[in-house]
Amino acid sequence: MSMPSKLTIRHDLRPGDLGRIVSLHGEAYAPLPGFGQRFEAYVARTIAEYVLDNDSRGRIWLAEHGDKLIGCTAIALRDDDAAQLRWVIVDPDARGAGLGKSLVTRAIEFAKARDCTSVFLFTTDGLPESQALYEKLGFQTTSNVIEELWDGERPLIRMELLSR
Repeated sequence: MSMPSKLTIRHDLRPGDLGRIVSLHGEAYAPLPGFGQRFEAYVARTIAEYVLDNDSRGRIWLAEHGDKLIGCTAIALRDDDAAQLRWVIVDPDARGAGLGKSLVTRAIEFAKARDCTSVFLFTTDGLPESQALYEKLGFQTTSNVIEELWDGERPLIRMELLSR
């Protein structure tokens, strides 16, 4: 698959964008075991925390094909000179064209430009394509522990990329 011809990637948030991110997560992950409404609610909570508790320190990128949101990612800047990669998602119909890699690369470059010492993320099992992408971009697993997540106990995998 090639990148859609009418693809735009922007980082200026507009009214309704946060809800669209939550919706995309809900729709894209719904077919996966354990990623139902509780996962969608978890994403909504983390986006709310990004805005309300983190003062939106960082940036969110939105990939759109026309008016349809087909992908996003974000960097949340943390107090310890680290950057957290968040909400990496590509619509299943738009996968395979390098959009995920493009979004994550933008996020890493943003963190490096802000002199972050590292970029880290949390993921879980059942998402092998995502984990493979992170590994190709240089992320390494730094922990893998069983935690209570949105649907019960499952692995919480922390991956990190040193940016200096």
